[in-house]
Amino acid sequence: MTDSSEFVALARTTLLIGPTLAAMLMLVLVRCSPRQATAAMLGGLWQLPALLLLNWFAQQAGWWRFQPDAASVLGLPVDLWIGWAIWWGPIAVLASRKLPMPLVIAGLVAADIISMPLLKPLVVLGDNWLIGEIVAVIFALLPALMLARLTEADRFPVLRTCFHALGWGGYMLLVLPACVLAWEGRDYIDALAQATPWRWIVALLIGLPSLLIGWAAAHEFALVGRGTPIPYDPPKRVVTSGPYASIANPMQLTSALVMAALAILVASRAAWSLPIMFLVFDGIFAAWYNRAHIALAMPEDWERYRAEVRDWRFRRRPYIARTATLHFPDSGRDAKAWAWLMRRAADGLTIEVAPARPSLERQRIVYVSSDPDLDAVGIAAFGRALEHLGGIPAFIGWMFRLPGANHFVELVTFLVPLRRLNTRLALWSRS
Repeated sequence: MTDSSEFVALARTTLLIGPTLAAMLMLVLVRCSPRQATAAMLGGLWQLPALLLLNWFAQQAGWWRFQPDAASVLGLPVDLWIGWAIWWGPIAVLASRKLPMPLVIAGLVAADIISMPLLKPLVVLGDNWLIGEIVAVIFALLPALMLARLTEADRFPVLRTCFHALGWGGYMLLVLPACVLAWEGRDYIDALAQATPWRWIVALLIGLPSLLIGWAAAHEFALVGRGTPIPYDPPKRVVTSGPYASIANPMQLTSALVMAALAILVASRAAWSLPIMFLVFDGIFAAWYNRAHIALAMPEDWERYRAEVRDWRFRRRPYIARTATLHFPDSGRDAKAWAWLMRRAADGLTIEVAPARPSLERQRIVYVSSDPDLDAVGIAAFGRALEHLGGIPAFIGWMFRLPGANHFVELVTFLVPLRRLNTRLALWSRS
């Protein structure tokens, strides 16, 4: 009879080495193009934050828990974490290139259902652990396969970038700080709960705007550049708009600031290694990649842009490499006031105030640029116009164009005038 500790050690070794060897074998057997290999890598990268968050929630819900171990992060043993990420990441993605995706998903779920009860005492299952399995498939496995499929086909860059934003946010806000604090012998969730109010205030003042700027920069990569922040899935052109009109490396800078904010929040000396890591990464790998790939692929555009915009410091006035016209509907004194302001403050922007139309149809702002990729309508158009001002107005403009925020502001600006119209009609009908 195998001793319990020996069984646990054997199981943990198998669950790490097995998926690793299987992934290596599949990389040899399934001949991948660089884009397909990138898709498999992204499938694994998605799993690390998704599985860590899933396992923490599973412990709170009583679905399952792993045997306590010193080499664990938020209760998830590191070797099982990595093996699970490979199993549901690269292996699942590579298998889906040869087999129908429903068959791959069914096989992975069946493997879990069969093996999980056999792994006791390494993992202790609750009565409702199958609910956790369903949640895991929905929030970990399916998004990874979808992201990989979209990356292989090079389709829907904005949707792919939303995946990247969620995944990268998971690394910055969960995976990296949780690992560093686990190395210190501390629990990340406990550290957040014990943070003082002033630490929360300072961290939010630094971290929240940084996260939003980084998301806006990634969104600009997708919307204008038709690519993503992933080095091997880059934009198809040099992006000079959005945050990139003010600073050349907004994502690296804001990532470092977010990590610094977290180090302040959890009062960890070791966590200060994270912003330093981001600074080193940008100074070495990101700078090398830009010179070795983007600069060679688009030399004239790259040289022209980098002559005006630098790393690490924001320009006082944005670099506007275009001319544009903002067509503003004349809906009263407010429109005229904005037009007056924009005429005097914006670089490269012409304002045209259109005469009011005697119609109940909604009149919208239109931004027409010399660069057609930047054309916009409605709140997104107003956000593009604010970019010409730089500083805080530009930041507000970036936020207006973010997915979700754009639609919310559009809805608000539509409902408020509609409510006023309904009130006027009601008063008119009573008179």
